[in-house]
Amino acid sequence: MLFRPGCGFEGLPREAFDLFGIHDHEERRREIIARIHPPLGRLAQDLLEQLNPQAARPLHSHLPRLDWPRGYRPFCTWLTLSRETHGYQAGAQLNVGVHADHVSVRLGWDTSADAFGRFEFLARHGELGRDLARVAADHALAFRVFAAAPWPAGSALVFESSSDLGRSFDEVRRRGVWWEIGRRHAVPEELDFVCSPELGREAAEILAYLLPLYERLE
Repeated sequence: MLFRPGCGFEGLPREAFDLFGIHDHEERRREIIARIHPPLGRLAQDLLEQLNPQAARPLHSHLPRLDWPRGYRPFCTWLTLSRETHGYQAGAQLNVGVHADHVSVRLGWDTSADAFGRFEFLARHGELGRDLARVAADHALAFRVFAAAPWPAGSALVFESSSDLGRSFDEVRRRGVWWEIGRRHAVPEELDFVCSPELGREAAEILAYLLPLYERLE
């Protein structure tokens, strides 16, 4: 699936990744919202236009305020597409995450969510796991687990595999706070790509592959 000509998203701003290093967390929050969220908002419009005709239920877009919980020190930001109009963090998320050192397009979970345990059970013991592995293999995606880390990193990649789904869940139980299946682009190595419209085209394709899996996670 390709974006039609004239899509609104032209890429992330090249200066975006320096903003995560601003020491004052309130200034950092304001700059991230002012500089990164507008292009993410345009990407949201493009993605909803592409994906909603394929969705069993309407998807809604979400951009974070980056001020919760109190005292939170933002180290990343994200665009989430979810069936939920509120409380999207309680379940699976179709997500484009922007970090100081990478951008990810993914189906992800906050592993503290109550529903994550049911997702793990279905993935370990049912057809869902086989389908996750098939989608990863067919579309060059990987399973990843992140652990919490001190600011300014905020998170640390502790597991990555294109095939070992079971071990990803083992790593979650050890120390993971975020689980995902998707594609990751390192910065600055792939800065030209994430700052181009090609990121939007890829996001549409990858999220279309992941949408049928997301639809099963009621």
